[in-house]
Amino acid sequence: MKKEKLISVFTLAALFLICNVSKAQLLKGIINADSIPILQIAYTPDGDVINTTYHKLQPDKDGKFSFNTDLIDQTCDVGVYVGEEIFGAHLEKGKTTNIYLEKKSGNENFEIRFGGDNVELSKVYNAYTQAFDIFKYFSIDPALSKSFQEYRDILEKEYTALNKKLATIKDDQWQAYYIKLSEGMYKWTQIRLIMDECFEENIPLAESPEYLELINAIDPNDEASLRTNLSVAWLGGKVKQSMDGNDDDNTPYFVECMELVENQITNPKVRTSLIRYIPYLYFTMGAGKGDVNVFWNRFKIFAKDYPELISDYESNVKSFVEIKKGDDVPYNPVLTKTDGTTCKLSDLSGYLVYIDIWATWCVPCVKEIPHLEKVAEHFKGNDKIKIISISVDENRDAWLKKLAKDQPEWEQYILTPEEEEKFMKAWNIGGIPRFIVLDKDGKVFSADAPRPSNEELIGTLESQL
Repeated sequence: MKKEKLISVFTLAALFLICNVSKAQLLKGIINADSIPILQIAYTPDGDVINTTYHKLQPDKDGKFSFNTDLIDQTCDVGVYVGEEIFGAHLEKGKTTNIYLEKKSGNENFEIRFGGDNVELSKVYNAYTQAFDIFKYFSIDPALSKSFQEYRDILEKEYTALNKKLATIKDDQWQAYYIKLSEGMYKWTQIRLIMDECFEENIPLAESPEYLELINAIDPNDEASLRTNLSVAWLGGKVKQSMDGNDDDNTPYFVECMELVENQITNPKVRTSLIRYIPYLYFTMGAGKGDVNVFWNRFKIFAKDYPELISDYESNVKSFVEIKKGDDVPYNPVLTKTDGTTCKLSDLSGYLVYIDIWATWCVPCVKEIPHLEKVAEHFKGNDKIKIISISVDENRDAWLKKLAKDQPEWEQYILTPEEEEKFMKAWNIGGIPRFIVLDKDGKVFSADAPRPSNEELIGTLESQL
C-alpha cells in the first residue's frame, strides 16, 4: 500500500512538472484506474447553465488528458464528470489547473487532487460542486431513495460544511462570489426538493407557502440567479397559467412566460438566457398541446433580436407542423438489441407502439422509468401493443449496466451514433425524454406523446387498441 501511494505521489509531481514546462492548457490531468470511465468537462461559456456544453476527454495510454478552449471571461468554473461522479475545477486564461484522479482505497469511487494554478479556488469549487450534486438529493433507484426530510437534512449538513470551507478563502472578492453562488444553489436545491415532494403528493406548488416564499425572494436579474437556476425557477413560479392544466392548449402558459420576461427581466444576460429557455421548454415538454403556429408567431416577435435562435428552432416547428397523425415515419432507424443483433423500427408494425427515447445520463428520463414500469405492467400480456425504449447513450456499457440493474420487462434498444444523428434530425428531437406513438400500420399516431407520468397516457393508448 505504501509503495502504491509513493508511486501516486511521484506520478502527480511529474504531471505538475510537465504541465509547467509545456504549452499552457487550461486543464491537464491524469487518471489512475484499471478501467477508465467516460470523462467529460461540463463547461458553461457565459455562466448560463442553459448554455452548458460537454466535452469528452480522451486519456492516452498513460491516463493523461487535457482540456483547452477560448474562455469568454478571464476565469471559468467547470464540472469534471468521471463516470457517474462529478468534481469541480477553477480555470483561468493563461494558467493551468492540474488534477489527479484515482480510486479511493477499498472503494469504487474516485478522489481528486489539485496542483498547478488556482489550487485553493479549485478546492472550493469542487466542494461546492459535490455539496450540490443532484444525486445526493435524488436516486435513480427507487429502492435507494430517501425521504424528503432525509434529503433536507443532507442538504443542511452539506451547506454547513461548505460554509466552513468558504470561510477559508483568502481573497475577499472570491469569497464573496462563492458565498453568493452557494446561497443561490442552496435555495435552488430547496426549491427542487419542494417541487419533487409536491409532485409525489399531488399538491399544487401554488399551495406550498415555503415554495412561494422562496420564489418571491429571488432576484431574477441577479447573475448569481442565472448561474444557479434561480432565474428559471422564478419564471416557473411566477407564471399563473398551468402547463398541465390546459389539456388542449399549452400556449397561454408560454405566452405568459414571454410577457413576464419582456416586462420584468432587465439584465441582458438573464434576458438572453430565458429567451433561449422558453422554446427549449416548449419543444421538450409543452408542444403537441395546442397550435404550434400560435406559439411560434408570438415567439418570433418576442425573440426578434435573436435571429439565430429563431433559425435554430425553425426545424422544430417544421417537425410539429409536418409530422402529423397518419404520416409515414420521417426516418426508419436500425435498432440494436442488448445482444448486438439489429432490426428496423418498421419490423414492429402490426402493433400500437409506444416509444421512449431516453439516456442513462438524462435525469428527467430516469425519473420517468418507474412510471413506465407501471404502464408496461398495465399492458402486460396484451398482444396488440408494444412498449419499447430506445437509448441514445454513446456509452453502450453504461446502458447495459443500467438495464442489468433495473431488469425492465419491456423491449430495449440502442442507436449507434450514426443512427442517432439521423433519427434525431429527421424527427427534429431537440431534447429528451421524448415519447412517440406509432399505430399498427407503422404510421405516426403522435410525434410527441404524453409521458408515462401523465395519468392520461394509459387511457389514450387503450382507446387505440
